[in-house]
Amino acid sequence: MSINKSRLARLATALALLATVVLQGPAVAGSPPVGAPPVVGSRPAAAVQAVGARTVAAQAAGEQAGEAAGSAGSQPVAAAAVAAAAGAAESRSVATPGALGVATGEDGGAAGGGVAPPRVTAASALLADEQTGQVLFQHEARQPRAMASTTKVMTALLALEQLDERRQVVIGTEPTRVSEESLELRGGERLTVHQLLLGLLVKSANDAAVALADAVDGSEAAFVRRMNRRAAELGLDATHYVTSYGLDRPGHQTSARDLARLWEVAMRRADFRALVSTRGAQLPGPSQERKFTNTNQLLGSYPWAVGGKTGFTNDAGRCLVASASRGGRRLVAVALGATDAFADVRALFEYGFTAFDWVRLAQRGQAVTLAAPAGGANSYQVTTDADALVRRDLLDELALAPPARLVAAPSAPPATASAAAQPGSSSAGGTLTVWIQAGGQRLAPLRLAPPGSVPVTSGGAPAASEAASVAGPDAQGPARGAGLGDAIPPMSTVWGGLVPPGSTPAAIDPFLRRASS
Repeated sequence: MSINKSRLARLATALALLATVVLQGPAVAGSPPVGAPPVVGSRPAAAVQAVGARTVAAQAAGEQAGEAAGSAGSQPVAAAAVAAAAGAAESRSVATPGALGVATGEDGGAAGGGVAPPRVTAASALLADEQTGQVLFQHEARQPRAMASTTKVMTALLALEQLDERRQVVIGTEPTRVSEESLELRGGERLTVHQLLLGLLVKSANDAAVALADAVDGSEAAFVRRMNRRAAELGLDATHYVTSYGLDRPGHQTSARDLARLWEVAMRRADFRALVSTRGAQLPGPSQERKFTNTNQLLGSYPWAVGGKTGFTNDAGRCLVASASRGGRRLVAVALGATDAFADVRALFEYGFTAFDWVRLAQRGQAVTLAAPAGGANSYQVTTDADALVRRDLLDELALAPPARLVAAPSAPPATASAAAQPGSSSAGGTLTVWIQAGGQRLAPLRLAPPGSVPVTSGGAPAASEAASVAGPDAQGPARGAGLGDAIPPMSTVWGGLVPPGSTPAAIDPFLRRASS
């Protein structure tokens, strides 16, 4: 088969030119002229930097040019086209957020094209950032369901709170009557609390749960009452315990949201983290050593897994709550009633680690003017930096959640330490919290106070040159060209720049209990 190399080369060159045009983009109406200082707090329609993102059209052009080069062999023009297309995309790494424009429903499902939500088989699922509590994905997360052996997270937490791990426990008759998964404990046998906890969380032994319950409260019935009191203290409204181990019983239930909350509390403890990350253990036995491996198959198969607790019964289905750490972020995922809980949780983790950027939505001290319910406007000042994880294709959908509405004030002077009220507006007398959302989902609270109540001081953020070098030469916004010591122009719309390095993420929802919508 003959190949018209000249024609092929012209095609590759055209594709490279197309990639260059797409990357540079047409001039945006209303954008500042070349060389003008960046506009901060008023989001232009220009592209916003997204870490690791690449313009879709440019990537497609590069791939087509690569196919052309492959057909032409070592044809120099085609090879140059490939380098031009791929090199231009990599060197600028600029994406147009929302070019794929997707809105998500209440459960995090995609309403259009764009970043696809994770595919899970679970009847209930939740994914959250463990440090801030921000929920990244949820499906029927408040629905009460049977939870099988994930019950043992509460059992372990209470045992660690009440007992010394070095204490020896004499096994009574109650643990020996428990069926299903067990250590086959015998009456009179002596094991330490630590050994029983290994049996509880690594092997998921039911008799270990009852032995620990006896050690804490003298009987499992008394211990279960303690479990329910602790659940009430933590605000686990959908949770009720009937046993300490989790076999199917009427009324024994939790929700994905409650289980994530409980797991977040337990994972604050170093002793709990050490137990759930143990790959295998061996315990002494009456006749021979008991050897077992962790029921959590993600340990060893998913490189970022740091611990988890499994569960399975006929009513509950496959269940798993787990944490994973990657790139300085730790996520918690829950799957209840799944066909394959390991695959579901792995998909949730990959979605959380790859589809989101950490974005600064507003700066401490920034002036904000909100429309008043009866007409007019009220002025406020942002009391603390507002940061959140934002899905990359929703960056251009950032807005205040209704009924709050920003009043644009493009002609207003930059805010100073006094943060004077804008012309035509009045100063609000109290504090206020409104939510920033994207794609219909709340992301982070924007906490506001009267003007002048928050001094804008230097320090705590990178200098302008440093911030610009982090985000790139074309970046604009509070995190991309202004330190806290610089004048911060007022917000006239919500948009985000990458969070400066070294920033400590604020607690958005540390207990995974979001404000009511």
